Amino acid sequence: MAGEAGIVMRVVARVFETTRLRALFSTWRGRFIAGFLAMQLLLPFRYYVAHRDAHDERFAWRMFSPMRMVTCTPELAIDGQKRSLGNEFHEAWIAIARRGRFSVIEAMAARLCARHPNSSVVFSLQCSYVDRDPESFGGYDMCKVPLL
Repeated sequence: MAGEAGIVMRVVARVFETTRLRALFSTWRGRFIAGFLAMQLLLPFRYYVAHRDAHDERFAWRMFSPMRMVTCTPELAIDGQKRSLGNEFHEAWIAIARRGRFSVIEAMAARLCARHPNSSVVFSLQCSYVDRDPESFGGYDMCKVPLL
């Protein structure tokens, strides 16, 4: 990421070289401000370019995103027996899992795999969306395959 920031700074410096903003880049404070603003604009691009979990919009421009309206139903089974998530996890974890956050569900599965060694921990996630058809995720032993 540091290399990308350097490239961006060089491009911005060339663009503003002949404008009135040249004075901004002549001081370290001005360069810091310009770099900070560039990072604030560029960091959200990671969500759109290289993301694994479409439900995780923490660093994205999401003002009008339909992803905020996603509702998911996580289901847990240990050795084929359905379990209530409330018996195993805090309500805050369950609320984030209901938003469909893969990293939270994967962490929940990892904790259950450690707590129940040599058991089959199966998470399945049914998500409904505002702008497209429902989708299903998981449904396999997450102790063997830990990623959704």
